[in-house]
Amino acid sequence: MSIFSSVKSLLTTEEKSSSEQQGNPNFIQHPSRIKHMLQVLCEAHVQITIIFDDKTEHTSRLLSVTSDDIVFDQLNSLGAHKRMLKGFVIQVNAKHHAVPLNFSTTVIETTSDGYYLVALPNKIYHPEKRSFFRIALNDIEKYKVNSIIQFSENSLTGYIYDISYGGISIAMKSDAYIKSESILSPASITLKSGNILHVDLTVRSVKTNQQDGFTRLGCEFLNIDSATKRSLHKFIATYERQRAKR
Repeated sequence: MSIFSSVKSLLTTEEKSSSEQQGNPNFIQHPSRIKHMLQVLCEAHVQITIIFDDKTEHTSRLLSVTSDDIVFDQLNSLGAHKRMLKGFVIQVNAKHHAVPLNFSTTVIETTSDGYYLVALPNKIYHPEKRSFFRIALNDIEKYKVNSIIQFSENSLTGYIYDISYGGISIAMKSDAYIKSESILSPASITLKSGNILHVDLTVRSVKTNQQDGFTRLGCEFLNIDSATKRSLHKFIATYERQRAKR
């Protein structure tokens, strides 16, 4: 499978997931993403707050996540512990990297060890942390990026599959070692029109698809000059208008 067909397949999946959540993009509703975020909380040993219907708050931890349920640590208050009965509805609040992850769930049972088995939530409140919303591009082979990893001789070539006023996401195949916070400088972006923008980029995330072998880089614009910024904003505004007409 080519990098283009792989990324197009990825975009189709992400667009479908996005359309399912269009009612409120601040909620995670896909079951696999819900489980993933709960697993992140579990592995990070994040302190959570369990809120009862009388608004009292109690501290706990998420101990494990399975395909059907989650397990919370025992509450310190004996009175609160006795209320954690089958069918009892609780509100769970947590934060990870300063972003809320809040949800409601129902107690299934209290285990013999004193832990609480609760149902997986149907959705998690997790507001978008990005300052700018991404625009997915069609015909990604017409939006090319060439760059060099700063302080190295490693050059990178990839294709833009989404863009915002704050940065771009790049799909590429490369054996070069690249990590979060790497600087891509100099870098050039070739747009569909043939217009070339010269920028520097800071890599904020690196994700490799083991099956298809391509790497996704989430990059933020760095030290972008006013002329390039105007060209970028004009391109995004024009693309949004054209997409709205479809």
